[in-house]
Amino acid sequence: MTRVHTLLAVLVLTVLVGAAPPAAAAEPSGQTGATPFVKIYDPSDDQAWYINDHTFIQDARGTWHLFGITHAEPAVDDDEDTFAHATAPSLTGPWTKQAPVLETDPAYGETHLWAPHVIKNGSTYYMFYAGGGADGARHAINLATSTDLFTWTRLPSGPLFRDGAVARDPYVVRIGGQWVMYYTATSDPGGGNHVVAYRTSADLVHWSARSIAFTDPSRGFGGGNTESPFVVFEAGAWHLFLGPRGGYVGTDVFTSNDPFRFSADQLSGHVFSHAAELVNTDGKWWVSHAGWGQRGVWLAELDFGTGSSRYAADASSDPSGRVVLVSGADGRQEAFAGGPDQVWSRYQTVRNGPWSDWFPFGGPKFATLSAARDLDGRLELFALGEGRVDHRSQSAPNVWQGWENFGTAAHDLTVAQNADGRLEVFASGSEGIFHRWQAGGAWMGWEPFGGPADSVLATGLDATGRLEVIAAANGTVQRRKQDVPSGGWRAFEPFGTVPGVAHLALNRRPDGALELIAGGAAGTSRRTQVAGEWTGWTAFGGPPGARVHIGRNADGRLEVFAANGITTEHRWENGTGWSAWETFGAGAVGSGFGTNADGRIDILSGGRMLYGRYQVTPSGGWSAWAPAGGPLIG
Repeated sequence: MTRVHTLLAVLVLTVLVGAAPPAAAAEPSGQTGATPFVKIYDPSDDQAWYINDHTFIQDARGTWHLFGITHAEPAVDDDEDTFAHATAPSLTGPWTKQAPVLETDPAYGETHLWAPHVIKNGSTYYMFYAGGGADGARHAINLATSTDLFTWTRLPSGPLFRDGAVARDPYVVRIGGQWVMYYTATSDPGGGNHVVAYRTSADLVHWSARSIAFTDPSRGFGGGNTESPFVVFEAGAWHLFLGPRGGYVGTDVFTSNDPFRFSADQLSGHVFSHAAELVNTDGKWWVSHAGWGQRGVWLAELDFGTGSSRYAADASSDPSGRVVLVSGADGRQEAFAGGPDQVWSRYQTVRNGPWSDWFPFGGPKFATLSAARDLDGRLELFALGEGRVDHRSQSAPNVWQGWENFGTAAHDLTVAQNADGRLEVFASGSEGIFHRWQAGGAWMGWEPFGGPADSVLATGLDATGRLEVIAAANGTVQRRKQDVPSGGWRAFEPFGTVPGVAHLALNRRPDGALELIAGGAAGTSRRTQVAGEWTGWTAFGGPPGARVHIGRNADGRLEVFAANGITTEHRWENGTGWSAWETFGAGAVGSGFGTNADGRIDILSGGRMLYGRYQVTPSGGWSAWAPAGGPLIG
């Protein structure tokens, strides 16, 4: 039987080893998300290898250690018989590959080693892991110990316990005066519901009978969607991370006041991660991503919906335009502008600036552009012009392939990322909206999506990980939403009217709620989500007939920009509400918005000429406009 072995056996959280916060606390109002992931370690040499369920721990000298399931690609989960080991001076690297630790031992009934989790108690390191064979009824949670993190010795008495419900993915944490081990299982030895079980211990060796902390409605035997549980106290409540949910690359977060009682209706966020490992260090929360075919281990900053991340997960709020900015895997931004002869590009030579010279990038004339980053760090650029959509992508981070004809002609287009990391492109034309999406690394063909003809489009990912598509034409706005993260779609539904609607923008607040701005004949109009439900349209002011953008400051405050051919204006959240509209610059044909690695917003805007403006400090004041070179886009 093949077991889909996903999300991690999550990390060592040394800050949690000690007295726990009180179990009864106020529910946080925010939604959990994460920034884009950046690769920190690839175990491959002359052959591709993967890391799957893994764990991090820092030793007494400050060196970080990573342990994890490993195997050469392609994956063979029942042949995963050693644990990878790597070390680094910092969580972000550089990581050095070390000799593997542990090997399967037939005396312990092991044919595979899964999901290591390491903690430190006193001067001893404890590695809990799942070891077993083909007989799911004999699966065991095992223990090995070490004093230096390089040499490990199994517990002589054998497995800590066996659980016939295919027990695996242990995670151990101190809560109050006892140790608690969470792990994935099924409600019955022969199957039943997928659950998160837990046991308690006073000495890390002798464990109680199991109890259930979470029961999922899904049923089966073996791998399910309650794998790699991890429980942490933050923002006034307990959070349970588990998966795979919404696809192989997907982690759901559930929030409760009780660390031993979580339910499916307590969903509070989603992270685009497989084998998600949480780490709290230097005052920040981090979440990792790894797995089969994922090309190593990735890291992103985590936000529990409190603004604790400088730039937590958000949705594209400028779906297409004559100018776009997008950040690469290394945090450097790239800019693209649709010129009268072709697309032009430039890039930051180092993170946070400065910029290279502009250079010709090919593609159609006077293109409308949209760009996104794949989960593995590669950029993809889409250009609408000359009667069709063209596409150019990277074969590896910072390595571009040539242009390809991507198909149908369109009025507008936008690219979005599903909860499982797959990109999806939406394009409107005279026959309505069509879409294409990634499947197994390749792009599927165009399929009808419905909706109004020749509409303007915007997409956003809500707090539950489901995409929303907003489409507007002839003053009428429509909305379509996924049934489940990365899954099927509901039908389009009416979403109100905005006379003369010319442009739409979506962005996501730190608490996961979506914000929608429409540029119309009488100025802008606004809708926002409150407790997961949309308010009605309200007038929001600003210049008429404007293209709009919703930016998010590093401290989480939103800022709205609106530009027509006469003026550019902006207003922002000031802590008590929204500021008045303020002149921000001359009118613009196109404006691109990006975020530096340090959280400062960058703007590239203009018509006959391009000018740049940026925040001097994160969430702070703005520089003056300065010529930026590049093509004439007006």
